[in-house]
Amino acid sequence: MKGMLFSAKEGRLRRVFFLGCWLAFACRGVGQTAPTVNEVDLFSLRATYSGVLAAGDLADRFGPGFMAGGQLEWWSWPGNWLIGLDFQYGFAGKVKENVLAFLEDPNGEIVGRDLALSRAFLQQRMWTGSVYGGVVIPLVAANRRSGLRLTAGAGYMRHKVRVNDEMKSLPQVEGRYAAGYDRLTGGWALTQFVGYQHLSLNRRLHLMAGIDLIEGFTRSQRSYDFQTMRSDRSSRMDLTIGLRAGIAIALYTGEQADDIYY
Repeated sequence: MKGMLFSAKEGRLRRVFFLGCWLAFACRGVGQTAPTVNEVDLFSLRATYSGVLAAGDLADRFGPGFMAGGQLEWWSWPGNWLIGLDFQYGFAGKVKENVLAFLEDPNGEIVGRDLALSRAFLQQRMWTGSVYGGVVIPLVAANRRSGLRLTAGAGYMRHKVRVNDEMKSLPQVEGRYAAGYDRLTGGWALTQFVGYQHLSLNRRLHLMAGIDLIEGFTRSQRSYDFQTMRSDRSSRMDLTIGLRAGIAIALYTGEQADDIYY
């Protein structure tokens, strides 16, 4: 037993040691004043994740959620100008508008196949896509590729209520009938981001984090809603406020056509 305890402790110590070595290797060169190697044009592919609060009309329908996304970006030098494509997929478990209320009994159950009582769960699903531009404003002279990141863009927002019938026992919400409940909504959107961008001198760390805002000018994409028994053609203002962070891999290009760095 004592030997097993020592083996487990040694295993944890080895993992901590290797993690420390990796961090030291990745951060080596940060803060150096020697000529840098990151001052070139570059492409980056970034993965991001956000915690999101709904606001405006969106807050009447959904609660807090999360968004996972990706960005393909061109970053110029020496201007530090950015241009890119952004996509995000959002999800949340709290839906405030019960689109199945007229089907449920007082216990929240619905009569399904073979007269069996069943339940369905409501979830949020959202998609946003945009084209954006911006700039990184250096905060220290030692690393002019790190600093305040400001971007703005325009694109499209789309969201709906997902009816999750796990038991597949509710024919009322299946197939073409599902469109009568999902309240699919879409429209043009504006985006803004304010945060910090870090690109290490040795190119091994490429991170960003900050506040992400989306304003959607949307309306219903369905001609009829079963729960309200009417169509909805009103305009909406769907807003999200997110705390977004991301990590990227980059392809660096030099002044010569043959100068490419990874």
